[in-house]
Amino acid sequence: MQITTPNGQTVTVKITDKTEFRKAREIAKQSDFKVGDGVLVRGEENEDHSWTARMVGGLAANGQGGGRGGPAGDLGKDYVVGEVKSIDAPKLTILRPDKVTQTIELTEETSLRRGEDSVTMADLQAGDHVFVRGGTQNNVFVPKLLFVIEPDQWKRMQELGLAGPGPSRGASKNTQTQKPPEQNR
Repeated sequence: MQITTPNGQTVTVKITDKTEFRKAREIAKQSDFKVGDGVLVRGEENEDHSWTARMVGGLAANGQGGGRGGPAGDLGKDYVVGEVKSIDAPKLTILRPDKVTQTIELTEETSLRRGEDSVTMADLQAGDHVFVRGGTQNNVFVPKLLFVIEPDQWKRMQELGLAGPGPSRGASKNTQTQKPPEQNR
């Protein structure tokens, strides 16, 4: 599969028998994707700068449901991404890329991860960057999965426009590549 990154670079994505496909949060097949579809690829970058995909996910026509490319859904309702500004267990206050501060409350059901490892709230610090997947119940965001994003991954997300302005802001395309903050576990 050939995709174009937001900065206009063409990247080869290698598909294996273990590659998962998703569209609109549902299991999909490779044949469900057409030329011109926006995608998010999670996997490993190879030495030749191609990628081996663990997951290929479809993006909404506008990249996410509002904004420039990113996870499917609405920021603040379906997911929260940003920098942890303060911790008052079990609450986290997060500064999102849109400069909105959002406080979320973790529950016993919230899974916390840093890469491959499970972590606890005690492992979180102000200044950490996080991606939180969840949903809205009674007009309150309820976190299900929290992923701590390593600094190099945060920088890459910013460069791709997935976490607000970053060092390079190329023209947005309808396709994305991303080195994963290990969010597909």
